[in-house]
Amino acid sequence: MDYKELVFAFNRIGIALSSETKLENLFNLIVDEIIEFADCDACSLYIKDEKKTELIFQATKTVSLARKGKESVFRSFSVPLEMRSIAGYTAITGDTVNIEDCYKIPEDKPYSFNKSYDERTGYRTVSMLSVPMKDNECNTLGVIQLINQMDSAGNIVPFSKEFEAIILSLASQAAVALSNARLLEANKNLYKALVEAFSEAIEARSPHTAGHSKRVAYISRMIAEHINHKDDGNFENIFFSDEKLEELKYAALLHDVGKVAVPENVLEKRNKLEEDDIAIIKNRFEVIKFSTDFHIHDEQLKKDFIERIDDDLKFILDKNLPGPCSDEDKAKIVEIGNKKFVGFQGEEHNYLEEEEIYMLTSFVKGNFSPEEWEKMKRHVNNTLDILETVPFTDELKDIPRIAGAHHEMLDGSGYPFNVRGEEIMLQSRILAVADVFEALTASDRPYKKAIPVDKARQILGFMAKDGELDKEIVDMFINENLYQIYLEARDNGNINV
Repeated sequence: MDYKELVFAFNRIGIALSSETKLENLFNLIVDEIIEFADCDACSLYIKDEKKTELIFQATKTVSLARKGKESVFRSFSVPLEMRSIAGYTAITGDTVNIEDCYKIPEDKPYSFNKSYDERTGYRTVSMLSVPMKDNECNTLGVIQLINQMDSAGNIVPFSKEFEAIILSLASQAAVALSNARLLEANKNLYKALVEAFSEAIEARSPHTAGHSKRVAYISRMIAEHINHKDDGNFENIFFSDEKLEELKYAALLHDVGKVAVPENVLEKRNKLEEDDIAIIKNRFEVIKFSTDFHIHDEQLKKDFIERIDDDLKFILDKNLPGPCSDEDKAKIVEIGNKKFVGFQGEEHNYLEEEEIYMLTSFVKGNFSPEEWEKMKRHVNNTLDILETVPFTDELKDIPRIAGAHHEMLDGSGYPFNVRGEEIMLQSRILAVADVFEALTASDRPYKKAIPVDKARQILGFMAKDGELDKEIVDMFINENLYQIYLEARDNGNINV
């Protein structure tokens, strides 16, 4: 190989190694590239585990056995990090070992050749070159062993001294690629830990929604994976890679992280008026009945008044529960609230305070007043603010955008930015469907009971028909029974993300 060919080969191998980020793929790539470059019959890769003082046998390939169909499926295993093995000696000392014939190693050498592989496969190991993989700081990360170099006639020959330096350089390239891949793996693990911590923080705020983010992540990934198998319709040419599926999963797990900043009295609100407020109203109605008893002397009239007072209180308590309130009901609440009674000092009071009437009649979503609903809606802005401060890798860079649009609607009626149609990423549209269905069928919400599945399906259908949710996603989710797969997994405790 002349100088130009050597430079070209080095550049090609360097580009190939630096572009591979998955450790398992990288191990196999190193072995394949070394065999092709070195014209050797076999190559093995060991990775050093300092904590366990072991060498991990990570990858191997034997060209001649593979051609004969004799090479078995590779399985990683560990061997002690000891001087008596050739790989162990190289890993411990950092020295290159060049052996002309592994069956003729001098007895004064600290290492010896293990014949078990040859005996098991019928292979004949002759020449071997064992080189350390050293990073930029000269730390030995592992060992590459080249076996049986071939000449142009196909004969086994020893590895030359000049060849040692070339392979050492390639081993260093491999070590740098390994360090980079490990760093990326560590970053991914860090992000995973961060996601899990954020998710736990959300669930710690509200035990009633514990598990919501994981269930939404499960549904979202299931929908995306199903899209990968579609060969017609709008999803025909759409495919989510493993990285994009991971990104969607993380976005789903983090979509409600902004709820950590929502006031607890809003986040945990069960009814339109809270228990303390209702206790005050109940006490006030007892005072009203006492006042009636004191000021009205006619027994029948007194009885009729107290019955009406009890009926009024029951109506107020009923309308304090989650659920719709008609204009007629609102008018009656105002009528009751404006009734008068005489207090202990002879002063006149209304049955209900203005704020109590407002909270019972002015809710806009669930049990929330307009002001409370605005605070709840802010959780999406909070989510964006939090996630945009995280330095996500390129593979995960769209997490804030995906998570921040899970309440946007295709018709522009969503929040926080009222974007519409194609402005909303497909991943966000998937997340929106998952979020709505999970919320509808969840049995642990403080403000409502779980909606029957048929009713939840109907609501999804209406929202798709009205242009709020992606109709094709909803149709696929319902018509292809993805919702049923989710419910079975949820009820059997098999929600794993």
